[in-house]
Amino acid sequence: MKKPHGATAVCKALALAGWLCAANAAEEPKRPDPPPATIPNMAAGETTFVCVGCARPFELEGHKEALKDLASNVFVAEMRKALYMQDIGHQFESKAHFDNCDFDGSAAYIASLLTEVDGYVQTMSALKTRGDKGGMVESAKKAFFSLGQGLHAVQDFYAHSNYVELSKEAAKKPGDIPVIAPWRKAGQDQIAKLQQQGLVSGFVFWGLPQRCPSGTISHGDLAKDKATTKSGSVKVVHLQNQSQHQIALFLARKASEAFLADAFKRWPLLKEVNGELVAFEILVDRRGI
Repeated sequence: MKKPHGATAVCKALALAGWLCAANAAEEPKRPDPPPATIPNMAAGETTFVCVGCARPFELEGHKEALKDLASNVFVAEMRKALYMQDIGHQFESKAHFDNCDFDGSAAYIASLLTEVDGYVQTMSALKTRGDKGGMVESAKKAFFSLGQGLHAVQDFYAHSNYVELSKEAAKKPGDIPVIAPWRKAGQDQIAKLQQQGLVSGFVFWGLPQRCPSGTISHGDLAKDKATTKSGSVKVVHLQNQSQHQIALFLARKASEAFLADAFKRWPLLKEVNGELVAFEILVDRRGI
């Protein structure tokens, strides 16, 4: 049975009973401040460019006009904004980041975001029928913002869980590691099965809810958002000597492409207003842990 994790949960219980838990407050760092509400310039950041549903991979060389269009694309801008704003508006919610072993909560959260997208697309369709182009654009922007929020969570599965650690030994190359799609029922079933085999995500003391067994590794020790983190810097010799950060980055990109491909297939109107080219960042985490 899963138990409340660590002193924080005990302190909360004492607080509910009217007791002061000053010792615990002294032992644990305070919640980090929200990161700045700035979105990096596409040209300056490490932006990934994808052609969704194209017959051939999109190549940056020779596509300067396409890149210029992406830089001014209001829908891509909303999706990228959502990727960064998750660490501000939903900083302390486990479900938004696959933190604290809240796998079911994260899957349900992604599903709720896709339900939001569905509502916005229905509105778009009605506005298109009425010839309200301006209203259609505004609804589309909201749809892409919700997609960006879901995209953040999808990527965090790879960065914040030990999926890479569990899967790397059986793989002969990074591409052998299966891409898990937590927005699909099959992906959710895979995650449930992996939990029985030791799948966890890092414990964040200020994130809620906390569903990890007592003693689960901390987010700081498990996260692979950056090449410099404790887990991210670990090299996997038999996988082309790539770091666990590089492997998580590879898997998160593949999952992101599949997520957007499913979205454009489910809602062709989104692809119609946006075009087939999208741009986004991978493994965005600015919460200071």
